[in-house]
Amino acid sequence: MSSSSSLLAVSVLLPLLLINPPQATTEETPQNTSSKTGGALLRSLPPNVDLFDKSNLSNHWIPALFVFGDSLVDSGNNNFIDTMAKANYPPYGSTFFHNATGRFTDGRTAADFIAQLNGLPFPPPYLGLVKEGKQIPKTGVNFASGSCGILPDIGMGSAGKCLNLDAQVESFEKVTKVLRKEFKDEAEFSQYLSKAVFFVSMGNNDYALGFMQPESPLKNKFTPETFPALLAQQLALKLKQLYNMGGRKFLVNNIGAIGCIPSVLNSFKPQTPCFDIANGMVSIYNAVLPGVLTKLQAELPGSKFVVSNIFKLFLDIKAMPAAFQISDTRNNCCVDMLGNGTSPCKMMEPACKDVKTRLFFDAFHPTQSVHYLLVRRCFVDPSICSPLNLSQLMRA
Repeated sequence: MSSSSSLLAVSVLLPLLLINPPQATTEETPQNTSSKTGGALLRSLPPNVDLFDKSNLSNHWIPALFVFGDSLVDSGNNNFIDTMAKANYPPYGSTFFHNATGRFTDGRTAADFIAQLNGLPFPPPYLGLVKEGKQIPKTGVNFASGSCGILPDIGMGSAGKCLNLDAQVESFEKVTKVLRKEFKDEAEFSQYLSKAVFFVSMGNNDYALGFMQPESPLKNKFTPETFPALLAQQLALKLKQLYNMGGRKFLVNNIGAIGCIPSVLNSFKPQTPCFDIANGMVSIYNAVLPGVLTKLQAELPGSKFVVSNIFKLFLDIKAMPAAFQISDTRNNCCVDMLGNGTSPCKMMEPACKDVKTRLFFDAFHPTQSVHYLLVRRCFVDPSICSPLNLSQLMRA
């Protein structure tokens, strides 16, 4: 297959990512494990237990976690949107929650683990709170929506709608107006927001549903080298808006290794472990992002921006699966709709029994075990989270 035909095929295939992205889970109850989770010690720690030891879990470093993003961290917002991108049926949610919550996984996401590490409840989906008339919790809210991107039109196609990043930031502004009433004065409220962590995981769909689409108008305006700058600049504008509303501590995922997901591998059957064309495209964005955030931090007094390198995490697991106690880095755990490893989970079909040692739950998204590994490595490992690790960011 030529490079040009491969790119065309990628552009046709990748939109499937948005139809039903899953996420991973762990069944275990909390256990004592070392709080030192990076470097050489990673090999000696079981990857499928709850985070860190009880002494760490007793520390509440942050008062709240606010989550923005796509299906990787959506906790159920798409349940309340007219869209095909839903994970509201089994086997999604089967191994931890024991029912489908709307998370595109079999259990908890990285956002859930960060909350749990701080003794906070899992941030509930914003649209669920609105729909059900529930009180906005002071411990954080999840605004993420599957199929959305950094650009406002991404995910707004024939498959339905999503809560795009513009709308997510606007929704947070509404939340601040409600939460402000819970504090005695503006100074106390500002202190609260300055200590909260703002977790942003977005950008995958800007490629999958945007730039890689054969008919995308973005291709007439941008090249593979200039499109990443647009994305990073647009993301920076939204981060600055969140800063102006009170946010100070930001954890930002880069784009994952989409060339390693089962749907791509099963479609293109590359001779290499991953489809390098797709990974090469998003790698350009991933190289641009840290510099943009460094510049933003220099411009915004008191701000701290951390890049979470989920791309590297995937490649590390692919290269050394045994070191992470992962047995299968190639196949999706759930039975997919088409039966060929290129589609979302088939409704009501049970997932594989060894989900805890799988890299992928469905043909597009990682298992809970991998979400756990991301947070655990980010906690102390500068090769995954930098220029601060997650521990330093939360304590700042």
